[in-house]
Amino acid sequence: MNDDNHSREDRFISALSQEFIVQGGSASLVDPAHAVKERVVDSAAGNNAGQPYKRLQIPDSDEPIMTTGRMNGIFKLQPYEAIIYLGLTPPLGDYFSFTPFLWTRQYGKTIEKGDWIFAALGDPLNCAQIRTEGNGSPFQANTLIIFTADQRINERLRILALAAGFPDSMINTYVIPSKLLKMGLEPQDDSFLILVRAANIHEKSAADAYNGNDHYAGVFRIKPKEVPDQLHPFDTPAQRNRKAIPEESLVQTGKSLAQSLDDLEKAILAQTPHLQHLCYDSNRWFAESRDVLETTEPQLRLYHAFVAGEASDTPYLRSAMHGIPANFSLKNDEMVIVYGVNHQATGLATYSNFSVYGENILQQEAPKAYLFGHNDPIWCGVTGMGSKDSNDPLNGSNHFTGSARYFLPDDPNADYLYAVRVVRNPPLQSPSQELPPFVVVNEPTTEDGPASGIALDAPVTIGYRAYLNPATGSGPSYADIIPDRAIWFKQG
Repeated sequence: MNDDNHSREDRFISALSQEFIVQGGSASLVDPAHAVKERVVDSAAGNNAGQPYKRLQIPDSDEPIMTTGRMNGIFKLQPYEAIIYLGLTPPLGDYFSFTPFLWTRQYGKTIEKGDWIFAALGDPLNCAQIRTEGNGSPFQANTLIIFTADQRINERLRILALAAGFPDSMINTYVIPSKLLKMGLEPQDDSFLILVRAANIHEKSAADAYNGNDHYAGVFRIKPKEVPDQLHPFDTPAQRNRKAIPEESLVQTGKSLAQSLDDLEKAILAQTPHLQHLCYDSNRWFAESRDVLETTEPQLRLYHAFVAGEASDTPYLRSAMHGIPANFSLKNDEMVIVYGVNHQATGLATYSNFSVYGENILQQEAPKAYLFGHNDPIWCGVTGMGSKDSNDPLNGSNHFTGSARYFLPDDPNADYLYAVRVVRNPPLQSPSQELPPFVVVNEPTTEDGPASGIALDAPVTIGYRAYLNPATGSGPSYADIIPDRAIWFKQG
């Protein structure tokens, strides 16, 4: 922030401190794979391979300001408290969002340490929706976000922010839906996590500076010095409408995308020497967070469902066979070709990608030693490719976009499709030969654990995402998207 911003922040914090207990936090990089390796959680929760996550580090209630000793990003909150994020949004890239999650449910739990839910409390506050200072890009722009469940607290914080010099145009309220939660500081109350997701930050230096700075922006826990006599909870916000135009209708070349996709499958099979093959479709990976939050009876299975950070900025698809979730093996003599519609090219998404995951389950000799999760697949993203990627600078052809032309050189829809190999070893290439793009799945190393690869005998799955339909500012609806596919090959 510049000097004027610092003076505004100082005025704001000084005014807040007259009426509220103000505790300072931070925002630190979190690596889901590292958490699995350190046996903090069972699962990396289908992390998007190669993309950074930050968690807001919220101090425990009633700790002194700027205390950092006990913060791990997971917190409980009174229904009259608030969390404030004040400062810059992530650097220029393709996407960012701020999303609070229900981390664990303690009431009615089936697991001693709480049922790990990881469900979004509402639609993400993303780069298409956020209010920032000025009329330019929402990236690396000043913003103020108030996370709270109480209308009166929100109103008071906004008044103080305006008086300190922050324009209304940069102030956001993220409503915590207390009517769907058990808020409070008691053992039976819910716990929460706030994540900042950023994707495809354009400049490496900017990404490194952002990822390495825990105080890139101010993070504060706000509690009234006098507990209010009465709560004024917000009504639960309606979910955004994600339905727009079916992807098939976005491309008008005289040939349907569905027909081109079928032709791509036939061409892949015809041009790929193999002894055996299996064809995979894809289906929805997780239940919807709102459905989990609205399930209030502990005897129902959905009440305890782990949804792995599901939120409405993307559909979440995964490998399936005949509509049933399915994985595959990936040994040295096996390969998978992932293919489908490039959802960015059709205009349905700002960017789309796939990631490769191990689907084995951690063997827990002592389940009580794990802080979160119980028999959830590891789902650690180890590699992948997306619509903005060229992952091999020495091979200019190794692009996601346009990759289907290797198989369908004359199809009018080829540039709206993709086809990428998932292999254990880089294919051999002669100087005159152009290979289709590929990603390599390594075996894990002892030092880096699940982040570094997937064992040869472990089950593997593919996860697919498509972020932000430009028409809606939310993820494409499942009804609009043409699902991705894959073919497993045993090579001769």
